[in-house]
Amino acid sequence: MTTVRALHDQLRNALDYLSVAGLTYFTTDISMGATSVSWHPLDRKGAFIESFEHPTVDQYATWLASGDYSALLYDGSLIQLFYEVDDGEISRHRLSYFPCPYNLDRALLGDGIPPADVIELYRDRDVALRSPIRFDFDRHAADDGHPASHFTVNSIDCRIACVAPLHVMRFLDFIFRHFHAQLHAAHRHFFETAHAQHIGPPSLNDDDRRTVHLAWDVHATSTGGVLGR
Repeated sequence: MTTVRALHDQLRNALDYLSVAGLTYFTTDISMGATSVSWHPLDRKGAFIESFEHPTVDQYATWLASGDYSALLYDGSLIQLFYEVDDGEISRHRLSYFPCPYNLDRALLGDGIPPADVIELYRDRDVALRSPIRFDFDRHAADDGHPASHFTVNSIDCRIACVAPLHVMRFLDFIFRHFHAQLHAAHRHFFETAHAQHIGPPSLNDDDRRTVHLAWDVHATSTGGVLGR
């Protein structure tokens, strides 16, 4: 069984480690509601802009300026963490990584200049073409072409089926293992237990299984559940 409090603590522990280890420039407070945990935006005007058709610098700049992220990484990249619980099980999640579109002088982030202002200094520079990625899960929205658990890259129309919802530690392990390999190796003791973290049962349907999809070791119990950690 999963609870909002348990998810809050998992996210807080993970973000605290990244912060103390110097892997983040800033982390926002975790917002905990009756059924969900998310980031607490710093200065959002209006509703959250969920996504654009294709990733843009303006999308990144909007989220950075409004504080719509869980963590601002050391290089200016954004992490967003959101989970929703229904009847003791994960019903939705959004786990997003948006690389910084510029190769920043990281010293600027530590000089007291607001991060959004730092980005404006780079607006006439070359953009680094690095696509955001996102692991989404919504068990109530599953349909043909829209797997319950999926990996999105480059376009909102690209939904690669995933075997199950994703634990926050598996997500962070994936991000640092593939995009910050040296830091992943330097903090191996933090990431080494990620492979044992499970947060929900398998969600692939027959059509998903017949296509290329992402899989990892989801350990089912004899009753069809998943071993929680």
